[in-house]
Amino acid sequence: MSEIIGIDLGTTNSAVAIWREGEPQIIRDADGHTLMPSVVAIDPANGQLVVGRRAYAIASLNPHSTIYSIKRFMGRRFQEDQVQEDLQKLRVLYELEESNQRQGGIEVAVGNKRLTPQEVSAKILQKLKADAEAFLGHRVDQAVITVPAYFHDSQRQATRDAGRLAGLEVKRVLNEPTAACLAFGYKKLTETRQKIAVYDLGGGTFDISILEVGRGPFRVRATNGNTHLGGDDIDQRIVEWILNEIGGDEKRRLQEDLLALARLRVAAEQAKIDLSSVDVVQVQIPGQLSPISNVRDLNLMLSRAQLESMAEALISQTLIPCRQALQDARLLVDDLQEVLLVGGQTKMPAIRKAVQDFFGKKLNVSLNPEEVVAEGAAVQAAMIAGVTTGLKLADVVPLTLGVNSKGRMDIIIPRNTPVPFVKTKVYSTAYDNQESVEVQIYQGERPLVTDNIKLGGFILNGVEPALAGLPEIEVTFRVDQDGILHVSGKDLHTGNFKEVTITDSVRLSEEDIEATIQEAENHAAEDAAQRQQGEMEEQAEQLVKRLKELLTEKRKILSVELAIAISEVLKVSSPNDWTEYVTKLKNLWQQAIEILSGEKK
Repeated sequence: MSEIIGIDLGTTNSAVAIWREGEPQIIRDADGHTLMPSVVAIDPANGQLVVGRRAYAIASLNPHSTIYSIKRFMGRRFQEDQVQEDLQKLRVLYELEESNQRQGGIEVAVGNKRLTPQEVSAKILQKLKADAEAFLGHRVDQAVITVPAYFHDSQRQATRDAGRLAGLEVKRVLNEPTAACLAFGYKKLTETRQKIAVYDLGGGTFDISILEVGRGPFRVRATNGNTHLGGDDIDQRIVEWILNEIGGDEKRRLQEDLLALARLRVAAEQAKIDLSSVDVVQVQIPGQLSPISNVRDLNLMLSRAQLESMAEALISQTLIPCRQALQDARLLVDDLQEVLLVGGQTKMPAIRKAVQDFFGKKLNVSLNPEEVVAEGAAVQAAMIAGVTTGLKLADVVPLTLGVNSKGRMDIIIPRNTPVPFVKTKVYSTAYDNQESVEVQIYQGERPLVTDNIKLGGFILNGVEPALAGLPEIEVTFRVDQDGILHVSGKDLHTGNFKEVTITDSVRLSEEDIEATIQEAENHAAEDAAQRQQGEMEEQAEQLVKRLKELLTEKRKILSVELAIAISEVLKVSSPNDWTEYVTKLKNLWQQAIEILSGEKK
């Protein structure tokens, strides 16, 4: 079997890893970065879609054309309360609209393009795939992709669709906390079994899982979480604080000024990151906040104590699922031996303190919280590829599955049931001479089906007329290794049978996927050329930045000839031959490095 990569498709950042020499290894991009911003944007220079750091750089200048946090909308309908909440809270500055073709699904409008969340995520996955291929030196077409443990079925299916659109066969959809524990647990195979809590707070989602690792099977005991709670929410609290500091009529104007909000969001995120290592930061935005704003040279002091006060309620919200997961696992906090932290947001000191206080034990921070999920995905990928890792995995169903029985939720598979799993239940007709039975499939924890998520359904025809209660209709629920649900119905008397895989109407149709894949193949050469050009421009931008800094800080050390040559090449803004231009920049940088190295000696 060919190599399978592991991908952490994150809300804020994404990463890719591979199993190498007995351990998972994060794959770096051409510039040496292990994380890639999960951002897609239209480059204003040429109208083409760009991904990652190039897209992130465009965000504050062109908020309408920059898509971020798309993971929040995977497999969701436009009219869902959580989607509308995001729009109302101004977390999303790009245009989001209801799809006319996908029965209430979501489309993102950027420029003249209309993209589904799956298509946006596919662009991110394509970039990670390309980075992996450049690192490995050969084609990659299989992957394990992680999702929040609390993703429901249509969100998991949407993730699979994104993988297919990116040219990847998705071998497994793996829960993120499970992945983190795999990265931790592959070194613990010979040790006594331990019960571990994995607290996973990322940019847009929160998960808590209780697992067992050590000798014997690797088992997930319970999982819980919130798919709309993460670091983005803390960023938004900082933006709201800045707006309140500005106050008055200007605050009201800024709430409708997307360019200003985009710049504030970037500044808020950076302030939050910095406050994990310092006590006070200056929130600074030089110049005019936007062309229509009266705010110039914004400069506010924000302390860690203020940030912790803003985030306190959000942090407390993460502890509610922690209590429920412990209850579902039938454990007390004293029964746990380890608490692992996952997700970039867990670097925040207030979060670490709250988690440590809740579980009453020192936290395990031995693994990089931003890379551990991708590493765990690589461990799972190695297991699927037949590499000996020594691990056996038993994951669980995150939410209860059942059918509509007179308006109530009749449970077939309770939450936290280990997967894969099959359960059969026999039903009958509700009235005399009934010739068909409708099976409506739901997911959720509420007793009434109207309060749960409808995943789909089907009608089993050909039921032989009889008195109510006499026909026997066998309904089977089967959950596979990916947590994907397959449901069948069978009339035990006539043998009539029907089976569906729950794909949900929000998903892209098979025709949509095939058409999109075909379109990508038709434009493969053109897209490759555009990617190559973009990579050269990005490379040139980095080299120009370094050379400018060099001239400013080290000019006296450089030879006169080299300083003149660097000055001349920096005057070029639109080279005719980008390959020649990048080569010249590289040569000048190398000469400068050699001089500086000699100076140090």
